[in-house]
Amino acid sequence: MDTEKKTLDVCLTPALIENFNTDDTLIVIIDIVRASSTICTAFYYGADEVLPVADKSKALSYKQQGYLIAGERNGEKLQGFDFGNSPFEFMTTDLEGKKLAITTTNGTQNIEKVSQHLGMNSEIVIGAFVNYKVLLNYLRGSGKNILLVCSGWKGNVSIEDTLFAGKLIDDLNRFNQYTFPTDSANHALLIYEQAKDDIFGFIMDQSMRFKDKISLLGNDIRYCLKEDATNAIPVLTDGKFVNRQEGKGN
Repeated sequence: MDTEKKTLDVCLTPALIENFNTDDTLIVIIDIVRASSTICTAFYYGADEVLPVADKSKALSYKQQGYLIAGERNGEKLQGFDFGNSPFEFMTTDLEGKKLAITTTNGTQNIEKVSQHLGMNSEIVIGAFVNYKVLLNYLRGSGKNILLVCSGWKGNVSIEDTLFAGKLIDDLNRFNQYTFPTDSANHALLIYEQAKDDIFGFIMDQSMRFKDKISLLGNDIRYCLKEDATNAIPVLTDGKFVNRQEGKGN
């Protein structure tokens, strides 16, 4: 039986991804507000696949191929797209069995960048509060090193992605299966320790880009912080996400 501990680390922004060895690694893409939460929600409401696209023009072209398309830049829905990036837009039976192409300000850019840095025997999954329990179980059962990649905001660190990584680290570390190769895991854990008693309040107080947007994004953020609202495990396969968890759950 292999009892060697695996590594558990955090890439605080995709701009740093080249500093990490991703061989034999399960990579968790984190974009809490909102792409990660939205992708999980789309699967929960029946989407067949989700294709992440970095370029908005390319994403728009998928409409001619029978895809529903979702697009957002700087929090605003893109013209000509079926959806923006609010998870509430995807709570519809219209998604049943459909293919969805999505492009966002940070999350889909992160996915493309990380996809270019995959090591041998590596895998990419989507992580969010809304799929927390099934994600945690999936990570523990993988037998791989784990790298949590925060999408951040336009190349910089973001509060919400970092504290989510810290929460995962806090829970995974209890099983004594992992070592921390860098200080990033401790950094994320410290942020989560500060935030855990009132995560929504902490984000609204500490995030520079959300301070004045509670009237616009408050409901989205509250939903994105709701644990186990879905049972989706989006796994990247041949450039698109498929759901390893079937059905809508209970």
